[in-house]
Amino acid sequence: MSPDELRLVTAVRTLAANGELREQRVTRRLRLREIADSAGASTSTVHRWEQGSATPSAASALRLAEIFEITAGAA
Repeated sequence: MSPDELRLVTAVRTLAANGELREQRVTRRLRLREIADSAGASTSTVHRWEQGSATPSAASALRLAEIFEITAGAA
């Protein structure tokens, strides 16, 4: 994993831990199902990420970074 990818994973996991993933989703007017389908996860898994009760895997975090347009420079 490259340093930029590691920064992205860390940024997304921080958002999840702080309960800010839902805020990101709502701001972009995306549905839970849309995020789940794009991230390759179930809606219940995405819900747990949003609640901060679960942490996305590195692969899922990278997909979420892409969905939420998080860049390595901003991470």
